[in-house]
Amino acid sequence: MRVLRSNRGTRVEFRILGPLEVVDDGRPVSIRRGKEQALLVYLLLHANEVVPSGRLIDALWDERPPATASKILQNAVSHLRRELGDGRVVTSGPGYLLRVEEGELDLQRFERLAKEGRGDEALALWRGPPLFDLGDERFADEARRRLEEQRLAVLEDRIEDDLAAGRHAEVVPELEQLVGEHPLREGLQGQLMRALYGAGRQTDALEAYRQARRTLSEELGLEPGPQLQELERKILTQDPELTPPPASRKHPRVTAPPSAHARRRVALVGLTGALLAGAALTLALIHTLGGAGALHAKPNSLVVIDPHGNRVVGVVPVGKTPRGLAIGRNAVWVTNSADGTVSEIDPKRLKVIQTIGIGAQATDAVVTDGGLWVVTGIDNTLVHIDERSGGIVETLRLSEDPSANAHAVAAGGGAIWAGSGDRVLKIDPRTGTIVAGRRRQGCCFGINDVTVGAGAVWIADLSEKLFRASLATARDTGFTDLGTIPLAVTVAYGSVWLAVPEPGVTRVSLWRVDQQTMRVTQTITVGKSVRYLQGMEIAAGGGSLWVTNFELGTVVRVDPASGTVKATIELGHHPFGIAFDANRVWVTVS
Repeated sequence: MRVLRSNRGTRVEFRILGPLEVVDDGRPVSIRRGKEQALLVYLLLHANEVVPSGRLIDALWDERPPATASKILQNAVSHLRRELGDGRVVTSGPGYLLRVEEGELDLQRFERLAKEGRGDEALALWRGPPLFDLGDERFADEARRRLEEQRLAVLEDRIEDDLAAGRHAEVVPELEQLVGEHPLREGLQGQLMRALYGAGRQTDALEAYRQARRTLSEELGLEPGPQLQELERKILTQDPELTPPPASRKHPRVTAPPSAHARRRVALVGLTGALLAGAALTLALIHTLGGAGALHAKPNSLVVIDPHGNRVVGVVPVGKTPRGLAIGRNAVWVTNSADGTVSEIDPKRLKVIQTIGIGAQATDAVVTDGGLWVVTGIDNTLVHIDERSGGIVETLRLSEDPSANAHAVAAGGGAIWAGSGDRVLKIDPRTGTIVAGRRRQGCCFGINDVTVGAGAVWIADLSEKLFRASLATARDTGFTDLGTIPLAVTVAYGSVWLAVPEPGVTRVSLWRVDQQTMRVTQTITVGKSVRYLQGMEIAAGGGSLWVTNFELGTVVRVDPASGTVKATIELGHHPFGIAFDANRVWVTVS
């Protein structure tokens, strides 16, 4: 996370409607990932409220705190006080309070603007999915759903203003995209029907209703609500009530006090947001991949893609927030971060064989020599599981640094390689002991990904560098300054490949890096971005490179010989981990 200091005196801007940012005096300040960042977000979500220490500990460790949780929390509070200045984080009774002045928190400004009916200004505060930086924190996941529900409510009100002003044709593309993303939201379905009808597309409006009815029936076993049914009747009878007013030439927004309808929507958001968003996440039909009978990617699943047809051929439900995956001898293993579990899947029957609870935040995994090795994110451990029985052999604490996180693991050169904080550790799989590890020169944040290939260990680091390390000693043998943060790294087809957000532009790319000189030799655009760090992973197989785009919900297939994109497979929702085996592509979707 970056904290940006501005020169506006003591006024600070806290931003959570997108990547976490704090602006104060214009100078960038580093705040370590982990508990400091999570603590700041939780206190911002409860700004000016005393939060008891016990409640903070339960939230930050998902009710599974280590024995040292109180000490780690105190250290995190001290660190935040140094970064934010005196008087911001206040000890009060049994807990802590974060002082936030009027207008300093973007969420508060968003809610105020929404209540005033200034939807455009409120929506302009959003810079991407909220709290993306805390993707593995359960409290952040719940908050993200509530915030997204608030955004959608304001967006629907803004579209209502457009329809009232006769701008039906203008909002059709936006509504088609929104309905594709939120197919169970009847308010958006109704707005799309009205927009199509008002644009002179009566047949398309009726087809939109039929599609909404199919989706609700297939996913929930329900018929459309009475308002949607009444709207269909009015379209069939060409009810004069649906006749649109003349379209406005300009694009003004309503700035008068909001209607009673809008006021009720804002008031109800806090009560219904979690329920509505949870239902959408659990039950939504995410995206069809081609006509009747096509399989659909769903949240919390392992998706199987046939590389011959570039289409989904299997969907296996797994635990909550699946992240990494590993291919074993007779099974595919999926780590479920929010559940603290690992799912074992039979690759032939596409069924979950067993679910193993490890009591920690499972984020990534690798299989080698009959053993499954799982790193555990904020819990910062390495769990060794016997691949045949599924029994836990041992759990290794990777470091005593309370701020260290473990999100990447790889195998090669007879060792396990795990990222922990800003270190890469070499672990002997026979003894389960750390045999080498080194803090890399110039590294100051943490590790996004690690892989082994071409006789070396390769580390994608948040310090905007790619490091190469020795398989024997774990010491650096080279690095290159990329000017942007590499999100994933793999070695295949004679090159090193990096998934990166392009600096200064709204796209993400695959970079080819020479193994010897470590120079970038080719850039391949593989998708769009929205000016924030999104999740990406890379797999190699079947003569192709396969790249996930977390935010866009896609898997992109790239020909490494020509550097061209051969296919973009739209899954919907959020693909994360990816692997290739047995001529199939395996993708975790959360």
